[in-house]
Order: sequence, then C-alpha cells, then structure tokens
Amino acid sequence: MTTKNISYGVVAAAVTGLLASTVIAISQPALAAPPNPVGHASVTGTAGSRTDGHASAARTARSRAVGHASAARTARSRAVVPGENGLIALRPDGKVLATVSKGAVRLWNAATGRPSGPPLAGYAGAVRTIMYSSDGKLLAVAGDREVSLWDPATGKRSGPPLTGHDGAVRSVAFTKAGDLLATAGDDATIRLWDPATGRALRTLRGHAGAIGSVVFSPDGKRLASSGADNTVRLWETGTGRPIGEPLIVGAAPIYAMSFSPDGKLLAASGGGNLVRLWNPATGKPAGEPITTSTGPVYALTFSRHGKLLATSSGGDNSVQLWNTATRRAATAPLTGHSGPVRAMRFSRNGKVLATGSDDGTARLWDPATGSPEGKPLTGHTGPIWALRISRNGKRLITAGADDKVRLWHITAE
Repeated sequence: MTTKNISYGVVAAAVTGLLASTVIAISQPALAAPPNPVGHASVTGTAGSRTDGHASAARTARSRAVGHASAARTARSRAVVPGENGLIALRPDGKVLATVSKGAVRLWNAATGRPSGPPLAGYAGAVRTIMYSSDGKLLAVAGDREVSLWDPATGKRSGPPLTGHDGAVRSVAFTKAGDLLATAGDDATIRLWDPATGRALRTLRGHAGAIGSVVFSPDGKRLASSGADNTVRLWETGTGRPIGEPLIVGAAPIYAMSFSPDGKLLAASGGGNLVRLWNPATGKPAGEPITTSTGPVYALTFSRHGKLLATSSGGDNSVQLWNTATRRAATAPLTGHSGPVRAMRFSRNGKVLATGSDDGTARLWDPATGSPEGKPLTGHTGPIWALRISRNGKRLITAGADDKVRLWHITAE
C-alpha cells in the first residue's frame, strides 16, 4: 500500500456551513485518515433544529451542471472541481469556493463550478490549510513557516507574508469581528496577528508538541487549541495568558473541538467514546461528559442555537444528536453510513444536517426527527474529509481523498 504524509489538526474535518485533526505530520496509509480540512473545528455558521413538530420537506441534493437536472430524490454530482487533501474554504456569502490544486489556491463560482479569477500562487512549500475571514475580504493561506493573506477580489496579496513560525503552519483562525488572526503548527506555538496590518501581537506557548487546531470563541475573547501532546488549552486573547490547567480529553488523539454558538461551552472528543465539555471562562468541566455508543468520536458540531450537538461514532458509523441541556439523546441514532463519519455541518436554518463518511457518500438528515432526507449523495471514490453548507442552505460542498470537490444544489420537494 502506498503512503502519503497527512497532517491533522483536530483529525476530522471538517466545514461551517460554514463550517475540522491531531496534527502531527505522520505517514499514514493513503486514505486512512483525513487531513486538516477547514481548517479547524467549526464555531459559527451552524443552525438549530426544527421545533414546530413537523418534519421538514424531503430534500435532495442535485449537482449543478450541463445537461438535464437529475431525477427527484437523487444526487448526481456534475459540477466537480479539483481539490487536494480535502482543503476547502467557502466564502461566507456562499458564492465563491477556494480549493488547493497543483500548489496553488484556486477560486470557483460555487454555483457553477467555473473559475472565479486567476489562481493564487507563490508559496513557500505545500499549502497546509486555508480560511476566509468572516467578511470574506481576506483569505489566509498557510504553508511552511509562513501565512499569506490575500484579497480574493483582486487576486493580490494583502501585505507581505506573516513569518515567525519554525515549522509547518497547520491551522489558522479569524475572529468573527476579523480583528485577530491566530496561526499554529509544528513549532508548538500559537501566534496572534492583526490581519489589517500584518503586525505580530503575541506568541502563546504551552503545548509540548505540534498544534493541530486553533479556534476562537464567538466573541473572540478566548482561543482554544489542541495539540499532539493530547491536551486542549484555553487562552485569553487580550493578554495571551492561559485559562486554567491543560484540558484532558481522554483517549488519544484529539479528533474534534468546537465552541457552542453562545461561547458558554467548549466540546472536544478523541479516541474514546466520551465527549467532554468545559466552561471556557474557567477551564473547569461543565457537567459530566457525554458518552457515545462507541469511539472514536471523529467529528462534532453544534447547532446554531446551541441546543443540539451532533457527534459521530467511529465504531458503528452512526451519528447521534444530543440535547445539550439534558445531555440526553435527542433522536434515535442516525444510521446508514458504512464507514466512519469524518465531517458534519448543520444548515444555518437548522432544517438539515449534512454528513460525509469514509464510505464515500454524503447524506442529508432532518435534525428534528433524525430521519434521512433523499438518497445518499454518491460520486466520490474515496472518503469524504470535509464539507460545507452555504448560509442560504442551497449549496453543499464535499471534498475528499479522491482530490475532487463536488458542488451540490439542495432543493426541497
């Protein structure tokens, strides 16, 4: 079996709707585990479940393409663009998609799959991760030892590269306000920058190994990081000081991490079947952990109002929806995938949960009932490592190990 080096950052993908990998550069069997997708665990762009008691209309995802529309309740991906290692970034308005191919970042019209401007090229080493700012005016591209900020509208760099890291940069994150950028990677440091000027603000040290993922709290006052030392750490962004002691998830490695939309909970999961929750203000546990059916828990995501938490169980390939107030299952397990689910996103309006699996399919679910909507979305020839849903809920993007990114159009019937 051939191998390729895959870097993780909370090893799971992916997406926010907007929208994902212990991060050590280790040699893995090809297709065995996802790269750092999207960055990082999601914090914004998710949405809540239905509360009116009625099942939503059945949805099917049809890819946009040349030719005739596919039949109802089927999914045929005809809009396909190149994209390596599951690295995707969807502009917050859902209109432009960024992928990585042949050493360059390429921009695409998310509705048609046609190029949207020239490739953004010229990096030191491989591209490790990409991310849009919350207003879509900047695109961060991380590589070996540096991060470039681009103006996607002009296709030009926004200032010189951000340098200082002594190793590959595996994760980047913007605050919702766009006033801070965090970068982290193999040198075990986190660096905070002013993205408007490119000025380095402070360096956070504490992890004993490579850092795979960083994510800001919704208000930008706190930052969570996960590393190869199998700890999650919380930081005050204003001072750079750590909050409490390092947080221990349990069985290594750490696969997923996310703040709740109100910023009052931080959830993280790893190689076991526990999802642990903390109070980000204190770093103290927030009640008992959630126990899933089996481990590892490769992915997790909150609904936009924070009342639901979706988790994947690698042992039985299921997804479970949890009531975050009671810590009890909100529906029966979501079953149907024949491989572990690595990527999940709620739509912003809460009517759809999308999942992507090692079985090469994506599925749509009704979060209110846990029922599948439409048929599995097929077309990928390998595991799906990342996915995104646009804010209007009409576009689904899936990316995977086959180095293909598929664009789907979600419709209600």
